Amino acid sequence: MRNKTLAQLGLAMAVMMVAPMAAIAQDSPEVQAERMALNGAEAKKAADQIAANQKAFDDKQAANEAAYRAALAAHDAEVAAIKQKAADDQAKWEAAVIACQNGDRSFCAPMPARMN
Repeated sequence: MRNKTLAQLGLAMAVMMVAPMAAIAQDSPEVQAERMALNGAEAKKAADQIAANQKAFDDKQAANEAAYRAALAAHDAEVAAIKQKAADDQAKWEAAVIACQNGDRSFCAPMPARMN
C-alpha cells in the first residue's frame, strides 16, 4: 500500500509541475502533447523507481529482522543449555555431598595439601 501511495505522489507531483508549463508554453499543441507524453513517461519511471526502492528497503528490513530473530533464538538456546548444565552440575555435586556424608569417601573432595 505504501508503494502505491508513493507512486501516486510521484505522478501527482509530475502533473503539478507539467500542467502550469503547458498552459504558459507557446509551443504548438502537438509539441505540447509530445512534451506531456514524455513528462508522463518520466513521471512513471520515477514512480516505478520509488516503488522499487521501497520494495528493496522493505526486503532488506525483513531480512535483517529474520537474521536478528535467528541470532536471538541461537543466543536463547545457548543460555538455556548453560543453565541446564549448571543445574545438572549442581545436582551431581549435591548427590556427591550426600554420598560423602553417608560414608562413601570416593565422593568426598580430597583434602588440600598442606603448605610447609
